[in-house]
Amino acid sequence: MSHIKRRIVTILKDNELDAEEKVEILRQLEADSLSKERSATEGMTAVDGDDGEDLKAIEQALRKMGQEPVEAGASSL
Repeated sequence: MSHIKRRIVTILKDNELDAEEKVEILRQLEADSLSKERSATEGMTAVDGDDGEDLKAIEQALRKMGQEPVEAGASSL
């Protein structure tokens, strides 16, 4: 399990955070992951070579929280 996937599990199970805080953290992870993918499309290699798996995991977590992911994946760049 990747670092991001472990972090997502921790966030979702954290009873100290309310739903809004969880979504806010997931949105930041999503923005970071999208930025990393954008860098890869501009000729920079991905640091961890996750091939978009982290972003997919973040999107699934957002859907579990009743949110829609941002429509800006690497395929739309």
